[in-house]
Amino acid sequence: MWRLAVVAAAGAQEATDGAVRLAGGNTDAGRVEVHRGQWGWICLNDEWDTAAAEVVCRQLGLRRGQATMRMDNGPGDRFFRLAQRCQGTESSLLDCHLTDAKVCTGAGGVRCTNFLQEEQPPLHVVGDLRDLLGQPMLRLACEAAPVASTSTLPPFNCRIQEEGECEGANDAPNPFLHESLNAFVFKDAMKAHLEAASARRKSVHATEMNANWRAVGVELNSSSQSQARVRGVLSPLGRLLFDLDAEVIGLSGRKRGRSDLSPGARQIFTSLEAQGALELGQLQLPLGLQEEALSALGKAEGLAAARPQLPKLEQWLRQNTTLAAAVATYLGGHAMLHGYKVVHLPSKLTTKEFVAAHWHHDRTGRRLKLFIRLNDVDPAEGHPTQVALGSHRLSYYWHEEFEQSRYEDAYVQKEFSTLLLAGKKGTGYLFDTNSIHKGTPEGSQHRDVIVVEYHQAAKCSVISQLGLNLPCPSGDQRPLNWYFHLSPNGVQWHPQDLEFG
Repeated sequence: MWRLAVVAAAGAQEATDGAVRLAGGNTDAGRVEVHRGQWGWICLNDEWDTAAAEVVCRQLGLRRGQATMRMDNGPGDRFFRLAQRCQGTESSLLDCHLTDAKVCTGAGGVRCTNFLQEEQPPLHVVGDLRDLLGQPMLRLACEAAPVASTSTLPPFNCRIQEEGECEGANDAPNPFLHESLNAFVFKDAMKAHLEAASARRKSVHATEMNANWRAVGVELNSSSQSQARVRGVLSPLGRLLFDLDAEVIGLSGRKRGRSDLSPGARQIFTSLEAQGALELGQLQLPLGLQEEALSALGKAEGLAAARPQLPKLEQWLRQNTTLAAAVATYLGGHAMLHGYKVVHLPSKLTTKEFVAAHWHHDRTGRRLKLFIRLNDVDPAEGHPTQVALGSHRLSYYWHEEFEQSRYEDAYVQKEFSTLLLAGKKGTGYLFDTNSIHKGTPEGSQHRDVIVVEYHQAAKCSVISQLGLNLPCPSGDQRPLNWYFHLSPNGVQWHPQDLEFG
């Protein structure tokens, strides 16, 4: 069994010296805390780098350190530690040089992953991918090569090309006005982002843009003719994700398979397109699956994720052609089932220690997550997921830092209708995590779920090759990396001959 990764509140567990944990984030990313007599958090400095992330992530039982990051939600009553000069080969963070810090500008965080670049579909790129983030007038287009019968992961042919002019008249709406701060939780951090974006934004003629401008992003209503103008107001990562999501948005190619879908698959696909989320009802899971998943969690305290092998789940995912066809269609015809995990949410949640309890998007554009409930989730007490309906269509201005993706409840309630996803054990729901969503912090009951993750097939290959600090795929899963696509004969999985057991 893969190790249990834990995100715990301060003082919630005993530990020996040298132990590490993540806090204030998720089970694959967050503020690094190290035990040396007591729990203390790492103070950010210039030498907090991917070598340190490698050490931390290996200690947590994950395969590699993807990136470091700044966490702005460090507890003010905790002492600091300053980590420096990790080589990346140390067996423990305490083997790096640690000194006490008296002044600190932020908490040191890491992002960990179980996914390697060579496990994703290969890319054949015409041009230099690194140019995409520094040159606003370049865009990326990727197409899947024909699938050979022996191919496990078919390649994607990508090209970098010049984009049309973004400039227009000067009477365009400015989404970066001062009052836009009211949409964000971390207002102090967002002031500089808003001011800089307003100063450098491209002018866009309002009457030429068939789009809905919001404080947090722009919503395309129709027509690929608006692509250049939308990209002109997005951050570098926003532009890249916009390009990678072109098939999912429907701006390139076509949403294949609509006419061939079964009634059940068509209903799932149509609901996702319209709202970004839907309840699936009873899933008819294999006998014993839920018990196996729960046993992997054991007696977890705090936020925790386990990554056991669940052959019954894997077989169910492959054989559920209704679900697979709907997912593949929604993602533009070419999809990756990246993996799964079992997650425990404790009975007590706070937005201070669990930033997913704020309204947010997942900073990785369009993707789907399937949640399978392992216990009854009460609408008031069970910390149910909530989703802002229709927000999946937003192209957000920023994806670079987590504070750019955390939104105030008053803003979300004013702008969107919301869906509260409570339900019985054995039921499930599916939603696009580009939607604004949250885990409800209020409540007194724990929540246990299986989470399965899907992306458009080329996306995570590009993000991995660029080495970006984005959760594509989420790092704390049991990796599968199953490619599937729609053909005239229905859903085709690669490889075809997987064994379960």
